[in-house]
Amino acid sequence: MSKVNNNGDNNSTSDHSLIGEEEEDNQEEHDDDEEKEEEEEEEEEEGKEDAQLASRSGELLLYTICENDMKFHQDQVHIVKTVDESGVLDGKWLQRGVDSGNMQGYLYATANASGCINIYTLEQCALDSSDSSSRTSGYQLRHVAVSQSDDANIHGLALSLAWDESSTTSSLDHDDCANNDPLVIKQTRIISSYSKGSLALHDIYLSKNEMDGDDIDTTATTAMIRMEESQRWDAHTLFACPSEVWTTCFTSNKYYNTHSNSVLSGGDDCKMKLWDMRTCHKPMHVQDDFEAGVTAVSYHPRLEHIFAVGSYDEKIRIWDMRKLGGRSSNGGLPLDCIDVGGGVWRIKWHPWDGNRMLVGAMHGGCRVLQIDGIQHVETTLDSVGVNSRITKEFKEHKSMAYGADWILSSSENYDLDAATSCSFYDKAAYIWNAH
Repeated sequence: MSKVNNNGDNNSTSDHSLIGEEEEDNQEEHDDDEEKEEEEEEEEEEGKEDAQLASRSGELLLYTICENDMKFHQDQVHIVKTVDESGVLDGKWLQRGVDSGNMQGYLYATANASGCINIYTLEQCALDSSDSSSRTSGYQLRHVAVSQSDDANIHGLALSLAWDESSTTSSLDHDDCANNDPLVIKQTRIISSYSKGSLALHDIYLSKNEMDGDDIDTTATTAMIRMEESQRWDAHTLFACPSEVWTTCFTSNKYYNTHSNSVLSGGDDCKMKLWDMRTCHKPMHVQDDFEAGVTAVSYHPRLEHIFAVGSYDEKIRIWDMRKLGGRSSNGGLPLDCIDVGGGVWRIKWHPWDGNRMLVGAMHGGCRVLQIDGIQHVETTLDSVGVNSRITKEFKEHKSMAYGADWILSSSENYDLDAATSCSFYDKAAYIWNAH
C-alpha cells in the first residue's frame, strides 16, 4: 500500500505497520477536512464581499428644463438620495387633480432594487442663493411613503410599477376641502412586479392636512400618504422556477374604468398574462406565442380597450381587450404587429395624440411610431386598416436605450413636443425632437 502526502512524495509501507498507516491516513484526512472548512469559510466571506460590491445603489435627480432651450440645467437640479440608497429600476408620475397653482398634486413612485416601492411628492422649495447644489430649481421631491415588508431576498428586485389612474379623482386639489374640512381622504392603487416571479397590489391612501406650527407656513398644504400591500401572488415561472416579471400595468385609464379590476403582466417566460385581481390564483388569459421575454405592457391613455405589448423579440403588438381569447394562446390575434429593430424595453403612448407612441428599443435606439386606425377599432371592432409605422429614429446612445418618455407643454397644444431617453450603460440622458 502506498499513499501521496501533501508535497507529493511517495512513502513506502515497509517501515510502518498497517495500524500506523491508518492513523496517519486518518490524521491527514482530518487535516484535509479542516483545510476544506477554512476554504469554504473564506469563499463565504468573499461571496458576502462580492454581494456588497454588486449591490445596486442609486439616486433620483430632479431637473428643471426650460422650454426655450430644451436643456438639462445642471445648476437647477435637486438630488434625492433614495431612502434605502438602492437603485431605481422604474419610476412613474401620477398627474391627477393638478391645477397651475398646486404642484402638490404631482406624485412620483419608484420601484427599487431593494424590493421596495417608494412614493414622493413634488413640492416648491424656498430659493436659497447660498446653496447652489440642490435648492436653486424651486422644486424638490419629498419622500412620503414606502411599501411594507418588502425584502429583496424573498421577493427579489422591484422591477416595474404602474399607478391606477382610474381610481383617483382630484386627489389633492385645494378645492376638495369643502367647508374648511382639514382632511379629505382619497384612494388609488399601485401594481408592482418582481424579479422572483410575483405581482403585488398596493392600496394608496391620499389625504391632505393643513400644516401648522410657528416655523411652518400655515397656508401650505402637504400630502399625507399611506401605502398598504393588499395582495401578492405568484405570476410567472420558467422551468418550474420563478421568472422575472419585467412589466405590469392596469387595464384602465383616467377616462375609462371598464376593465379596472384587471392587470396585465409580462415575464421572462415569454408570456403575457391578464389577471382578474378578485381571483388572481390563475390568469384570465395567457398569450404565449412570443419569441422572447415580454418586457413592456402599456394601456392606451385615452381609449377604452386598446393596449400595447413589447418583447425582446423586437416587436410591438397592439391589442384590443375585447379580442383576447381564453387561456389558450390561439384565442386571439393582435390588431397589428411591427418590428422596431431592437428589443423593446419601454412603451410610452403620447398623452394627447392617441396615434403616436415612443419606444425604448435597447440596441436599436429609440423610435417614434404612428399608429393609424385604432380609434376606428374602438367603435366598430373592425381591425382592418390598423397600421403602424416608424416616423422617427434616435440613435445617439452609445449603447442600449432603456428609458424613454415624452416632454410636453402643460396644456394640450403642440408648442412643445419633445422626447427624452436614457441608458445606464453610457450614463447619458438626451432631449430630442420627436417630430
